[in-house]
Amino acid sequence: MRYEHNYYITTDREYDFEFLFVDLGATGWRAYIISDINYQEVSSSRSDSCGVVHHLPENDEQMKNLVYDCVESIKGRTVRRGTLWYICWSTPVRTLEDMREVAKSWSEITAKYIKKGGDFSRIQQELNERGVIDF
Repeated sequence: MRYEHNYYITTDREYDFEFLFVDLGATGWRAYIISDINYQEVSSSRSDSCGVVHHLPENDEQMKNLVYDCVESIKGRTVRRGTLWYICWSTPVRTLEDMREVAKSWSEITAKYIKKGGDFSRIQQELNERGVIDF
């Protein structure tokens, strides 16, 4: 299994997100979200539903165990296991470089959503127009 352990710190330096990027072969790369994210940190009205925050649960127990085992070997300690989320992206991500950009975009959008709320697609458009993200 090809993978990369990665962190992304938002441009405002307020949030950092931890990922394990995994090459799934023909279906492309997937970014597993290792960070615990509190979507209600600023407001209890923030939704954390899959459709709103663009993440999906990994339902394959074997893949979940592979990801958690990999993260534990990298960190050298046991990590809390539970629902494992990955970034929901509309098209297959074919390269590691593109996966890094997807994770960057998702992280910036997520941070702004946590702080101010709103719709992910509008936040994405705004951050793209400001040059914060490229996707």
